[in-house]
Amino acid sequence: MNNLLKFVACLCLIFSSTSCSLEPLEGQNSGNSTKISNATATTFCDNQDPQSRLINNGTIAYTFTIIDIDQNVIEILNVAPGTSSSWSSFNEGQTIFSVDGSAYNVSDSKVVLDMSTCTKVEIVINNLNEVNEPIILTLD
Repeated sequence: MNNLLKFVACLCLIFSSTSCSLEPLEGQNSGNSTKISNATATTFCDNQDPQSRLINNGTIAYTFTIIDIDQNVIEILNVAPGTSSSWSSFNEGQTIFSVDGSAYNVSDSKVVLDMSTCTKVEIVINNLNEVNEPIILTLD
């Protein structure tokens, strides 16, 4: 019985090692992976409305207001220190981003950008309570 167990284990080892085949992977799946990446690239941004958010790395709370070219208020968000707002969508066109600090010794800031579809903008407040240059991301 002891030899039978060794024989079965040896037989399984031989069977599993002979069932493997060595074939080159070049050219077999590269066509499929290219198709997948192309499909992902074309569906990633399908005329999405522009989006924006405020990242508050400062020490005070800020009010983040998004205003369109016709002076319509799109969204008003209160952003606490050390947090960021959620992404807000709006129509394309010239947009005003107003950042108002809750302290008197902090200057308020307005940024005007021409936003198009498939565009995101991050407005960052640094640790000195100053507005950095906006980070504009274009989605492909």
